Amino acid sequence: MIVAPPEPASVVQVDPQSLYQAAVADRVGGRPAEAVAKLERVLAVRPDHVDARLNLGLALLALGRLDEAETAFLAVARQTPAYVDAWVGLARVEQRRGDLPAARRVAGEAVRLAPGDAEARALLASLASPPSWRVDITGARSRLSAGLPDWTEARVSASRRLGEGWSAGGAVEVTERFDDTDVYLEARLDRAFDGGDLHVAVGGAPDADYRPEIALVAGGSVRLTRRFSATLDASVARYPTGTVTGLHPGVRVDLPGDRVQLSARWINVRDENGDHRSGYAAQARWQATNRIAFRAGYADAPESSEGATVDVEAWNLGTDLDVTERLTLRIGFLSEDRGAYDREELSLGLGWRF
Repeated sequence: MIVAPPEPASVVQVDPQSLYQAAVADRVGGRPAEAVAKLERVLAVRPDHVDARLNLGLALLALGRLDEAETAFLAVARQTPAYVDAWVGLARVEQRRGDLPAARRVAGEAVRLAPGDAEARALLASLASPPSWRVDITGARSRLSAGLPDWTEARVSASRRLGEGWSAGGAVEVTERFDDTDVYLEARLDRAFDGGDLHVAVGGAPDADYRPEIALVAGGSVRLTRRFSATLDASVARYPTGTVTGLHPGVRVDLPGDRVQLSARWINVRDENGDHRSGYAAQARWQATNRIAFRAGYADAPESSEGATVDVEAWNLGTDLDVTERLTLRIGFLSEDRGAYDREELSLGLGWRF
């Protein structure tokens, strides 16, 4: 008699309902990765288990795997169109992507399906009333090598939404370098639209020692695909020593899962002597959790400062912490090799939306 070998433990059947309940406990208990693994096993046996698929979407959303979460929520909505939690999930996916108009449309559909659903109504209310004002305050202190005096910097900026896609603002920046102090004033206008954005800023430092006497900056981005955007920035600045112009094309990439964003720019400068100089800058941002993001960057490019354009090699690290839904704390560190001396900067900032 031939005896069949026992099934491996990995394929032994488990009661789908018990496994589903354990997965929900994992998700609610803050263990979304464990929940995903269990829910995928449930759905392998019961692909029509609509509650399991909804919870899979919620667990994937908690992990920042937005594309997969969207697929799960859409499957629930197709299977059970009146399942309001699926529409709420889709609205939260769009909110996390930063597409607020789309998030409002989907949240509105959730409220239409279930006018008495408290979560759907609260989500729509939060999306319908975005903060009108944004204020950023930043301070920085730099230590220089070669026995040179420290640098300090303080900047306050404020902007206000003017309407759908429009915002305007201004900034005041006070810097001290080599015992000279400049006050730089700036006004800025931004326009966001489906698939891109534009901005223009004009500023200057009265009685400038090393900052531009007057400067004009313009640029924007356009989304080429779901994940790729092209960027372009241009500038012209008049310094006490001459005029410097810049043109910087670049690219921005959102990796699958929408947690990591990479960007790079080709830096092109015509300096105060009329010479063309070029370099590059690259930056990465990782949204580690819903509230914490990390930044890292590297650049090897010309920079105009202290009356001259010099080649600067620099790297930076930073983190953004959302203390509340409307208050963000930013910490940054920058290290530069400026040829004649090195510079290390520590910065601290607060962003407030109201």
